[in-house]
Amino acid sequence: MKSIPLPEKEFLVVAISTADLEKDWRQNFSRLLAFLFLANLLAIALSFILLRNNSRKLEQQSLLRMQRFLSDAAHELRTPLTVIKGYSELLGSHKIETKEDQEKAFTRVDHEVKRMESLINDLLLSAELNEATHLDFEKYDISASLKTHLQDFEILSPDRVIESTIESGLHMKASGDHIDRLIQNIFSNIRRHTPVSAPVIVQLKSKGKEVQLHIEDGGPGLPEDAYKKASYEFERFDRSRSRDTGGSGLGLSIIAAIVKEHSGSISMSKSSLGGLAIHIQLPIK
Repeated sequence: MKSIPLPEKEFLVVAISTADLEKDWRQNFSRLLAFLFLANLLAIALSFILLRNNSRKLEQQSLLRMQRFLSDAAHELRTPLTVIKGYSELLGSHKIETKEDQEKAFTRVDHEVKRMESLINDLLLSAELNEATHLDFEKYDISASLKTHLQDFEILSPDRVIESTIESGLHMKASGDHIDRLIQNIFSNIRRHTPVSAPVIVQLKSKGKEVQLHIEDGGPGLPEDAYKKASYEFERFDRSRSRDTGGSGLGLSIIAAIVKEHSGSISMSKSSLGGLAIHIQLPIK
């Protein structure tokens, strides 16, 4: 009898006599089969336990990222609330007397309200994307959608040099609203975090049973350690730039969650233009 200790105070007990197996194998063929069968059971049991423990470690890591993410979100909400409260008290006590100064105060309050609204919307979308809910994907023309968003981007960024290669007629099974949001977030991040003159490369093509989307820019990019991360969920790579540009800082996290929702893959690297390069592969299905 052999007792094998396993993680979390569990034991796997295997009872078998190996002495008989040393005899002529022709006389003990059935016992040999039984031994091999138990050995396979042991391997399966050990694999299951190791996979379960590894899954728990991944869940713990995800939980830690989510806790940090929520802590950052609470801090981001606190900042505009403090500004709104301060101006409201000043306006309520009539300490801002001139009409011009009052208009400036109201404009400032309106800006902070919109900033809070943006953050709350991103938090709600993040929560929705990370729920284990089933979506009914429909046929989606990603080529046409990308061209439309690129046209909007060109209108909003007329001074940029934009090089695009978009394969026409690419369709996939997807949540159209979420893929639209993915594309919007990529272009929104570029507008917010790169100089207006920074060049952009946009490429879309099919390869086998995948759609490959590649977008890179000539901006400042991400901190070096961000490119080495294995997961981008619940990540805010530069906690200062969301405050400077008015965004929630959750754009890349939402992009990663949408890619995961569609059973795709995403990677980020240093762009040949000097900024950020995003590589996304999505199954055509």
